Amino acid sequence: MYTIGETIGIIGAIFCLILLPVFVAQSASAERLKIIPLKGTYFEIGRSWGKALKTDLKRSIDQELGGIARFVSKDKKELTAMSNKLIPVANRYDPEFMQVLKGMADGSGLFFEDLFALRSLLELMFYCNKLPAMCTSFAVTADATEDGSTIIGQNIDWQPGNGMSLLRITWPNGVEQLSLSLGGIWEYPLSSHPSSPPFGLASNLAVSMTETQNLEQVPISIVMSRASRQKRLERALSVFVNSQQNIAGFILANAEQEIVGIELAANTYEVLFPEKDVMVRANHYLTPRFKDMDFFSRYWPDSYLRNNRLKRLIEKDWGKITPQLMMKKLSDHNNYPKSLCTHVDSESVFAPSQTLASVIMVPEKKIMYIANGNPCETPYLEYRFDSHLQ
Repeated sequence: MYTIGETIGIIGAIFCLILLPVFVAQSASAERLKIIPLKGTYFEIGRSWGKALKTDLKRSIDQELGGIARFVSKDKKELTAMSNKLIPVANRYDPEFMQVLKGMADGSGLFFEDLFALRSLLELMFYCNKLPAMCTSFAVTADATEDGSTIIGQNIDWQPGNGMSLLRITWPNGVEQLSLSLGGIWEYPLSSHPSSPPFGLASNLAVSMTETQNLEQVPISIVMSRASRQKRLERALSVFVNSQQNIAGFILANAEQEIVGIELAANTYEVLFPEKDVMVRANHYLTPRFKDMDFFSRYWPDSYLRNNRLKRLIEKDWGKITPQLMMKKLSDHNNYPKSLCTHVDSESVFAPSQTLASVIMVPEKKIMYIANGNPCETPYLEYRFDSHLQ
């Protein structure tokens, strides 16, 4: 593993030698995302998922895992073997999602071991000191919004070249989801169950650096998936509270005007609550006791600017917030190119990053608005839970 002090020079090299050749500038597209229906057993859901997204999954394995392998001068098989040491703990933690991954391998014809490594991507990137900038999220409700409804969403920032897909999942426990998928790596879900109010989940990368860093935890993407499959917001929060992680922060918000945030660091957590019915997160820790171990923000200080900028933009229209107003705010270019609507910074020594999509959810109405590209140039289109029936 590389030390923190070695990170700057190495990431500069990877930018020049590895990532630029695979960079593909993404053009704006107003083309409607095809909704992919998934239902049945966990294995059957995974098999349909793998069959529908075989191309995206293979591209993610080749680009993301292959890029890290070249970065640390290892064969991709070595990297896969490294992540696969987590399979036993993941089997104990979430056997249902492991069945999804096995079905995904069956449907796509790809190796289960590679798909598990893909779901461990954030851990591999962190432990190999290769992290891109990503994501600004928000939630607003009650007196902050025009009609008292809850609105939650985010800009999804990641390395160019990854595709977005929209899944309509019916899980065996009765939870239904509209879930925006980033290359099979991560999901951004709106979840609903007949017994409780629908809730949305927004996520942000944050990383705590402690004296000992061991690759022995359940991959955070599997923890997030388990949380999103819960019937109620409170149960989803419980999943995060009972996990031991040092990566990521989340916002959860439901149709009953509940907003709660949680930050995971140093194998513990902190629960956050909104101020004046508003919560905003970027890629740095808000919890005071986590700030000294905050790894990410030392190299991507634009996180502070994005966080403050979105708070100010929301405060400007506090009490009048609508999904349409948030679409404009998430298109903001203050501090361009490292703005809320992020574009590739040609002068950066770090891995290229841009806003691949923007999503806004209204849990009460079970609606997602998605811009499949930079929201400054790509229109938001509306998707509903029953859209696959239209």
